[in-house]
Amino acid sequence: MRTRELLTVSIGGALGTLARVGALEATEHYAHGSLIATLAANLVGAFGLAFVLGRGLPEFPEWVRSGITIGFFGSYTTFSAIALITVTTPFVWAIGYLALTLATGALAVLAGRSLGARAGRGLAP
Repeated sequence: MRTRELLTVSIGGALGTLARVGALEATEHYAHGSLIATLAANLVGAFGLAFVLGRGLPEFPEWVRSGITIGFFGSYTTFSAIALITVTTPFVWAIGYLALTLATGALAVLAGRSLGARAGRGLAP
């Protein structure tokens, strides 16, 4: 990884982290707020990453695309939060949460990739 790419991945990572903290703070006053924030961040992140990859962003150099995909979306979404929720939640809830996360995450990726590909061809979503 070159210096420019390392810099954009670092900046994207910092911005993704700040966005993630914002999502957690926005839901901290609700029951199960961290569950909601984690699910929402992962769904938005899955959709956004798939949209960007589907779109391709050919007008941007690779180092910018890396900052967006690896940096921002890599830090905004998190597997560690899902793992923590799984081991700190009653078993039935944990299984349900995992199933919901995987199913809706896959749908978000399909939707993002499809809309991104259409946007890349100049088609209306």
